[in-house]
Amino acid sequence: MVTSSGAQPAQVSTLNGIDAVLMKGVAALIVPCGPAVLVVAALLPGRHWIVLLAGSLTTAVGVPAGVALWRLASRNRAGTRRLEAVGVRATAEVLALALTASDEGHTYEVAMRVSGLGFEPFEVTQSRTGGAGLSAGTRLQALVDPFDRSYTILN
Repeated sequence: MVTSSGAQPAQVSTLNGIDAVLMKGVAALIVPCGPAVLVVAALLPGRHWIVLLAGSLTTAVGVPAGVALWRLASRNRAGTRRLEAVGVRATAEVLALALTASDEGHTYEVAMRVSGLGFEPFEVTQSRTGGAGLSAGTRLQALVDPFDRSYTILN
């Protein structure tokens, strides 16, 4: 196991149970679309090549995309559960923030120092949309695994 002194901090993308079910539901809808179009193409009289081509392309893209989405939901949910089980409460203090994009809402690059009991403080930078109420010195709640320094910002 890696100790906190040598591990690089890694952000955990938190996913609650409802979000995981929704993501897996979308994945379960995406996967059979291509094969269903292929079945329709096979049943049509004259075997329309356009429908066959559309079904083939939809299968080639939809099946891997659906499987990838399912796996992403599973990994994120497992990471969330692990962090909830072993994580300690921490504070993430905003050190600096810079506007990086303002096309659809403001996106900020936020530098933070994460500190708490059981691990050495570390600094991270993350991209956040919105930024309302954020300024240097703002304190946010975080959850940190003291062994591998994986973390998530709770608010």
